[in-house]
Amino acid sequence: MKPGAFFLLLLASSLFSACATLPILPAVPPPAKDVLQQVISRRETLQGLKGLAQVGVSSPGKSFQGQQVLFARRPGFLRVESLSPMGTPLLYLVTDGKEICFYNPGENRYYRGDYRAGSLSFALPMELHPSEVVNFLLGGGPMADPDRISLRPDSSQGLWVLELHSPSREVTETLWVHPQSFHILRADLRRPSLSYRVSFSDFRRVKEELFPHRMQLSSEDSRTRISVVFPDVELNPDWDAQDFSLPVPQGTTVHPFP
Repeated sequence: MKPGAFFLLLLASSLFSACATLPILPAVPPPAKDVLQQVISRRETLQGLKGLAQVGVSSPGKSFQGQQVLFARRPGFLRVESLSPMGTPLLYLVTDGKEICFYNPGENRYYRGDYRAGSLSFALPMELHPSEVVNFLLGGGPMADPDRISLRPDSSQGLWVLELHSPSREVTETLWVHPQSFHILRADLRRPSLSYRVSFSDFRRVKEELFPHRMQLSSEDSRTRISVVFPDVELNPDWDAQDFSLPVPQGTTVHPFP
């Protein structure tokens, strides 16, 4: 076995057994900036994915569950194909965070327009930007350029708690980080417009990367939840020029995106 593969197996074993045997934290925490850099480095290794996922949305005003084909690429490229129980595409959505396109084959209606706040609200009951959705699907990651960072141990779970503060933007993010692999297991984000929490579990090795195959995003009051389960996923795939484009089908009229 190659040394790199053996090291990954050790990390996987430590991560998977965290609930049964808590990781031992050193008596003296490392500098917060060092842990943050490790988390950033891990995020940078994952730039995109393609996968078939079971997606569930539960909220007071909108609930559904079904299979989705998901393409996600940093910073905010997203493609979603909603499938029927028979595997037939029901809806297509493509966005790069600047433009959004939507096609309903059943009604043969195509919509296109500039992306703006709330453009995903017809599908998601939370006002998330595509870059946030992509970051969530790729296992999370810290905010860019926090004004202040701090680190404290969570001995009850054997995790580092990394706190990132940006008073200038009124944003605070708290990350629960595994001390060996530096994966994010939980995160809370607080800002005036929207606060939410995410969790990641069922880590498995894909392309020599440990990746969570089960994830959940929920509102601060837990009344709204978005869950994603990947039976299988491809990380950092080769991209095709058409992956994030949605051509207008012949004979279809283009309508402004509502």
